[in-house]
Amino acid sequence: GGGGLLLFGRLPLSHRLLEPLQSRFPQPRLPSRIDGILLMAGAELPSSTESRGEPQLSEHATRYTAALRLAARYPQARLVFVGGPMRDPSTGRLGQAGVARELLTTVGLDPRRLAFELEATDTCDSATGARRLLQPRADERWVVVTSAGHLPRTMACFRAAGWEVIPKPADYQTSFGRPSASDFRFARNLYLLDLALHEWVGLVYYRVSGRTRELFPAPQPMADPGG
Repeated sequence: GGGGLLLFGRLPLSHRLLEPLQSRFPQPRLPSRIDGILLMAGAELPSSTESRGEPQLSEHATRYTAALRLAARYPQARLVFVGGPMRDPSTGRLGQAGVARELLTTVGLDPRRLAFELEATDTCDSATGARRLLQPRADERWVVVTSAGHLPRTMACFRAAGWEVIPKPADYQTSFGRPSASDFRFARNLYLLDLALHEWVGLVYYRVSGRTRELFPAPQPMADPGG
């Protein structure tokens, strides 16, 4: 075990585990109209937000920048935060949605565009909860924004919920090309190993437990991209 930690820490092997997840869904060719943007929870830091008095996000914050760019491009689209309570029901402390509300309501968005799904406890709960909350019509187009490495599991859950959304990856944690010094940082590589294993194990567990219908979902052609 120690040898494995040393190997994965010193060499960028974790990048090889994460890259198939991140590259599974490429950047989409978006249509001229979308009806809504689904921002998946996971970048919020509730404890730091409470202690600092300012919304704090983790290194997954580009989920927010991607969602806000879409909101600017499609001013009629709704922006829906998916996953996590406003406050932790057991402690009363600020929750993930509480951080999202503090941030999203202060960046110039019309509050009438915003909605929050508050009941989900995991990715598949998020998909079913969002569909139950929004009741999307068959002709509506919704874009889901999450980390690129999390997108395969997210799409498997939305498809299992009977909702084919448009995948929009953000928050790429690695890049391939010429090796750099950052590729050999011990703690960073172990962190990426944890991210990759979490997603791969999650994909297998959801499929084996029957919560999803696909082990490793693939992109599907989008009909009428310019309509």
